[in-house]
Amino acid sequence: MDSSKAHCFNRLRLRYIAFLVCISIFHSRYVVALEWRATPSMSVSEIFSDNLNLSENAKKSGFVTDISPGISLFGSSALSSFNLNYRLQGLYNAQGSDSVDFNHQLQMSSRYQIIRNRLFVETSSSISQQNISNAFVATDNISGNGSRTEAKNFNISPYWTPRFGRFANGLFKVGYSRSSFDNGDSALVSPLVQNLISDSDSFFKEARLTSGSEFSSVTWGMNYSSREQNRNSGQDVRFEEYSGNARYYFNRKFNVFGQAGFSDNSYRTLAANSINNGFFYTIGGRWSPSLWYSLEVGVGNNKHVTMTFNPSSNFGSAITYRNKDIGLNTGSSWDANLNYRVQRFSLGFSYSQDTTTLQQLLVEQGFFLRDASGNLTDVADLQDLISQGFLALDGSGNVIKGPNYNNSQLVLNPFDLVDDVIVRKRASVNLAYQTGKSRFNATAFNERRSYELRVGEDSAYGISGGWQWSFVPRLSFYLQPSWQHSVGSAASNTRYDVALGLTRSVPINLGRPLLMNTKLEFSKRSLKDALELKRTMT
Repeated sequence: MDSSKAHCFNRLRLRYIAFLVCISIFHSRYVVALEWRATPSMSVSEIFSDNLNLSENAKKSGFVTDISPGISLFGSSALSSFNLNYRLQGLYNAQGSDSVDFNHQLQMSSRYQIIRNRLFVETSSSISQQNISNAFVATDNISGNGSRTEAKNFNISPYWTPRFGRFANGLFKVGYSRSSFDNGDSALVSPLVQNLISDSDSFFKEARLTSGSEFSSVTWGMNYSSREQNRNSGQDVRFEEYSGNARYYFNRKFNVFGQAGFSDNSYRTLAANSINNGFFYTIGGRWSPSLWYSLEVGVGNNKHVTMTFNPSSNFGSAITYRNKDIGLNTGSSWDANLNYRVQRFSLGFSYSQDTTTLQQLLVEQGFFLRDASGNLTDVADLQDLISQGFLALDGSGNVIKGPNYNNSQLVLNPFDLVDDVIVRKRASVNLAYQTGKSRFNATAFNERRSYELRVGEDSAYGISGGWQWSFVPRLSFYLQPSWQHSVGSAASNTRYDVALGLTRSVPINLGRPLLMNTKLEFSKRSLKDALELKRTMT
């Protein structure tokens, strides 16, 4: 990136930050009215491993000391909300280095109403450690060869939701996000990884206008979206689309629709003329003979077929097949969701395909999740947490605890962290069952990624499960096996773990009643032949 572009980006970034500061000052009366709740935590672990650097031929055993203080801060009012989770992970002898390392881990989100129900500002930020190479398999900061980077992300999005009487409703949104990576000497640590991810500034614009209540038999909408990602190294990326749609209802069971637009995307690819920009259109109809199921078919240069089947409040499903000539994800693709839930059992399946960048995924990801002992786990992707049953969505679309919420073993990102546009295909299935004092869960996933600047495809698949038995109050036993295999351009690995342990909650008083959670865990890592002994106090 040349100096003029960098100077322009810095000026725009400063304007956004100044805008946020002005909003905070102008609406300080709302901030004062926030009801705050702070929850401190402390985790102390002593871990023994017979293969700290995860090497097949040069194994090194030793102890790793993990002391991680943290805090959760939550504030809410009628107009604003603020949620922050932070942990400072202090490690001694991680990766067998006989040194002290500190890792910052943060997830923050906020939402301010400047004008009630009309003008809003959302912000978010995160700090996490990510794999540079899939030869690493998992990011635990304790073992491995140091092939990781610290990712920092910040996002701010003001938006306006006007209403034009009974005729139309609108959404106008702009956003800025910054992604930075402390790569350091990672190119020397992992020389097989090419096109390493770089810092970037992203600008997002969205405008939407939809029909209001004045229109009954006819509905319509107009949409515009644009995301520009400017990278410090490598070529910039732009996704942009204009579209409009209309739908006419003959009756409750049948309607016809038409949609058209223009797609204008720009990014570097290996193949010439591989980006399909231009005008697209789809016309078709939807048949809904009952509230239980429906079928929609659209034809044109972008075609799709969507079938929904919802026979009861406990079971819902939707499957979509697309064949697109214009835009992102051209060719054939599928999207599917299936959810079944009864009082003690839940089953979910999902499959999706999208075109995105890793910088965008890292900005959108992120939940600090607490396990059964109250410890903060690693940051994970929201959609993955939902598909695995750790989180769920209620009828209003709000995130709530899922059936697997107390399971602390998450499937982490097993892919290279590269500066590229990726096509991501992911399928996952999860189930959970609870009876008496026991909880059971299982998750399986398969993900494939193809890259615009790399030949070949990366893939990863795995399965994990868990059993937690609360046999006496505040004392639980758990068993967590997992298996994962990844295949990539840099390396291929298979990892198998079995962890078992006890968790115990001890009441203490530090000015107010609290629970100190202790954990004793034994885990066996088959591929790397690692044996860990862990005792955690929170």
